[in-house]
Formats: sequence, C-alpha cells, structure tokens
Amino acid sequence: MSRNLPKLVVLFGLVPLVGCLGGGPKIEWSRNMAVYASSHDSKIHDDNIFSEGETARFISEERDEAAQAEADKYNQATLEWGKPQTVQRIVIKADPGQLEFFEIQYVDAEGKWHTLKNVENHIKDVYKLDLGSPIQTTKLRLKVPNKWDSRMMGGAKRRTRGEGGSEVVAFKKIREIEVYHAVEPSASSEM
Repeated sequence: MSRNLPKLVVLFGLVPLVGCLGGGPKIEWSRNMAVYASSHDSKIHDDNIFSEGETARFISEERDEAAQAEADKYNQATLEWGKPQTVQRIVIKADPGQLEFFEIQYVDAEGKWHTLKNVENHIKDVYKLDLGSPIQTTKLRLKVPNKWDSRMMGGAKRRTRGEGGSEVVAFKKIREIEVYHAVEPSASSEM
C-alpha cells in the first residue's frame, strides 16, 4: 500500500487539473433564428416542441429531366430569410422514425445548394449539427427521401402505399428546426 501511495496522490491530484483544462470555454448560442424565417409550414420552426409540421413536395429550381427525377424521390422542409444569416448550429427535433435519413443543405451566395451533412440511420428524436466554422446563407433545407432501407423495420423498405398499391409521397412530421450562431460570452457569465 505504501508503494502505491505516491501514485495515488499523483493520480488524484491530476484528475481535477485535467478536467479543468479539457472543458475549454463555454460557447453561448444566439436566440433561435429559425423563428424569423419563412417556410411552407410555420409549425416546423415556431419554437414550440408540441406543435408538429411536416415536409412538403420537393421543388427544384431546375426544369430538366434529372431535376424532375430528383423531385420524385424526395420531399423537403426549407427555411428562408430575407437577408443572409450566420449559421453555426442546427437542431432538428422529430419523433423517432420520421427522419431516419435526410440531408441538411444550404444555399451559397450564387444560389447553389450544398450538403452540410448526409444523415443516415438516425433513430433518436433530436439531431444536432455543430459546424466547425460558421456559414452565411439565406436558405436551409432538409432533403428527405420518400423511401429508404430502415434500420427500425429490420432493413425493410419504408414507404407509404395508396389503395391501388402504387407509392404515394408520405410527408415526414417535424417537431422543430432550430438554427443558432455563437455569440460573445456576456460579462455576467465571466465572473
């Protein structure tokens, strides 16, 4: 026991020090900017977790055959602001199974869509994406496939069928989309 005593003293002395160093500065987030956006369904960003909105038909700005084929495979939830917003954190809340697969996309200054994250096999009710460096955009979009190979269903295709057996677009339910950016820590939190 006496031989291990110096090792224990060092070990228990370093644990609090490492914990303090590893924490880093606390990030403070802005207010939810999604509430100031416009969309096809205001319930997806009304800052009320108990309301439930849904995705809409996928609409592409392009009018070619490839764009039409893409529109047949996806539906979407889009937030749009009048002026560019700084985005650093995106939080998406939906009931488990509603958004098992989706892409988070944004529009650049030239109007082109870029994928921030392609999410697969997400079966929880909250998804958080923290970006290393912020982006500037006027539009964010969740691009959701109409059907996918589901982990929740044992690998079976998840889709909705109409009475005639043909596939119909099944819009996905979304509880909330929240958008934030980092802000300077307030003077009261530094003390």
